[in-house]
Amino acid sequence: MGCKIPHGEGMKSRRLVVWVLLFAVAACVWGCAGSGRQTDTPPPIHVTVLFFNDLHGHLQPFVVQTDKGKQAVGGIARLATLVRNIRSENDRAGAKTLVLLAGDLLQGTPLSTIFQGRPDVACLNLMGVDAMTVGNHEFDFGLENFFELKKAAAFPFLSTNIVWKDSGRLVCDPAAAFALSETVSLTIVGATTAQLLTTTRPENVAALDVLDSVMTVRKIAEQALTRGPVILLSHSKYDTDRAIAAAVPQLTAIIGGHDHILLSPFPRIGNVPIFQAFEKGRYLGRIDLAIDPASRRAELVSAGYLPVTAAIDPDPEIAAVVETYHARLDKTFTATLGRSPVLLDGERQNVRCVETNLGNFVTDLMREHTGAQVALLNGGSLRASIPAGPVTLEDVFKSLPFANEIVLIRLTGAELLQVLTRSAAGTPEDEDGGFLQVSGLRFTIRGHAVENVRVGRDDTSLLPARTYQVAVTDFLKSGGDGYSLFVDKPAEYTGLPLRELVVEAIRSGQTVPAVEGRILRLR
Repeated sequence: MGCKIPHGEGMKSRRLVVWVLLFAVAACVWGCAGSGRQTDTPPPIHVTVLFFNDLHGHLQPFVVQTDKGKQAVGGIARLATLVRNIRSENDRAGAKTLVLLAGDLLQGTPLSTIFQGRPDVACLNLMGVDAMTVGNHEFDFGLENFFELKKAAAFPFLSTNIVWKDSGRLVCDPAAAFALSETVSLTIVGATTAQLLTTTRPENVAALDVLDSVMTVRKIAEQALTRGPVILLSHSKYDTDRAIAAAVPQLTAIIGGHDHILLSPFPRIGNVPIFQAFEKGRYLGRIDLAIDPASRRAELVSAGYLPVTAAIDPDPEIAAVVETYHARLDKTFTATLGRSPVLLDGERQNVRCVETNLGNFVTDLMREHTGAQVALLNGGSLRASIPAGPVTLEDVFKSLPFANEIVLIRLTGAELLQVLTRSAAGTPEDEDGGFLQVSGLRFTIRGHAVENVRVGRDDTSLLPARTYQVAVTDFLKSGGDGYSLFVDKPAEYTGLPLRELVVEAIRSGQTVPAVEGRILRLR
């Protein structure tokens, strides 16, 4: 016989069974419904993209003048700390982190010049950079050195538009795809400025050509968009980035370089945001994306720039690499050469736009040591100011990182006017590296026209038919910065290294000329 349950207890038991059954059914319903929601609308994939551009060999912190006085900024070890901390946060949250460099790794400091980019690449490897687009200064130490750095890098060098001149084949991979899931990838496409062919020594890039980046980026991006979002990593002029954004409106973002500007707040062309993080590792750019796995479309969640300041502890491993290479520099780099009574102004926005005392100082040395009537120096040759007070060889190398030789050529007055007109082709906003600092000349720029050109101490008018002896650098003589007129001119290579003349002038205490009205720019 079965056990008899009292009436009251039986009711309770039956109620309990009913509640259990109801709960089980509800759990099943809710579980199935939840499972259906997960299948139909999976959660977004979160990605953080970190970026910087135009490092130009500035592995160590450097001092700048700000509204709050002099401050030490930058430094790749501090930059690496920011990257490491953000990557750690994302790892804990299940988000992906990508680190990108928008070109011009090289050229601007003794560390970069003497070791030709090796410490730079070593630091980027340790930082965990994921991709870099090729900048116009990556070839400054020659084609062979470029490929040695490319081989040493643990990340791809990207460019859709640098090709071998003889075959038309790409020199680098055009893009790199990063898998975010089994069905979604984020693709980084590279593009390089056409100024590559005119802003390094022509022999460095004689075997190369640069295609139209609007065309090449559109082609590669359209292929990649079937797999997920596409970001353009560009080392081009901002106007070029705008043109690409208009031509490829499906881009998730453009991360740029080359102009040395901080695009904050960032602009949009159509739906495409464009970013650029100034220069020399002073800022780390950050954009956060949410990607829908079903549509493979990305939404920009947030964006901004993190300043790299002395408040950030340097990454010890990367700091050790920088210090090891710096210790290998000849001690003469840090020894005092002499003193400058004033700041020698080599700021980019000045030497590429107006007359400066540094431009006058260097071009006067060119003219005095050669006996030329006129000396011309492209503003892009001057990369930093030389401070007032004690001056070291390191200061001079930072200001004049290129090993230029002085060359003598002869130009008619008409040709010289052509050259000055090329110098005035850009606007102040363009920061054109081909803008000329001059000695032995005075003239006015009105818009893009050159007027009232005067020559020599006697201030005589430029005569179109007269021939003048002109001192330029071997970079300009070879057609650099678009000065093709110089290329076929007979020339006398003086063997005088420009940087060494500046070193000796500072060592001997030579007087620094003031800004004295050699170039008068009128709007």
